[in-house]
Amino acid sequence: MTNLNNESMKTVVETFIIEETQELVYDNEQLEKWNGLVSSLGLKGQTKICAPEKSPIPFLPMKNNVVRVFETLCPRKVLVQEYDKTPIPVEILSLVSLSVKEDYFTRIEIWYDDKDPDPACVGIVGNFYSYDSKWNRVGEYKTEQEAKADKEANPTIHGFHFQIAQQYLIGRWADVKMSLTELTRRANALFIGQEKNNLLTSIKEYQRRIEDLELRAEREFGQFEGQADGLPF
Repeated sequence: MTNLNNESMKTVVETFIIEETQELVYDNEQLEKWNGLVSSLGLKGQTKICAPEKSPIPFLPMKNNVVRVFETLCPRKVLVQEYDKTPIPVEILSLVSLSVKEDYFTRIEIWYDDKDPDPACVGIVGNFYSYDSKWNRVGEYKTEQEAKADKEANPTIHGFHFQIAQQYLIGRWADVKMSLTELTRRANALFIGQEKNNLLTSIKEYQRRIEDLELRAEREFGQFEGQADGLPF
């Protein structure tokens, strides 16, 4: 009988909460002090990363290279509400619940791979923008529901799209714990392997096209052997 509690089979959960902001999430006194200082100092930049009376986003902001690492390892993306490949661990669900309560994100997604899921939970901050038939931006909305409602009410709106402002790594779960450095090495190797295969496939395709050039020329122009110069074809 298989032992489902075997440590080697245990799912490893990693969360990415910034230590400096963790106390602002769970300590109301510190949060109140933080909000007071931000307000009194007029720190407009800080007010952009959290709603009034809410805690600032405590998760790891994803730089472009980190986004590329996870997009390479986890090319599939779905809303957290739609993810159905593996159970989402309680630790991750708790952070999703916190994020919804504090209104951190516009949307929360699960990124994964079909063959070897190793999913990541990503919070996304952004806005929905509507545009007219000439692609001019005509409106801005915090939720997709607001954008859809305005489109239905306004016939001049041709459509809308979502524009990402910042992405945050909430957590991930897998069979083996890996640091971001190890994940980067893994993504690097995967990228090189995929691109090499694509290039080799292209080389073979162009080699076949070179080998077929004479046959293609014959099909295009017909045979010319034995034709007298100056005579019509």
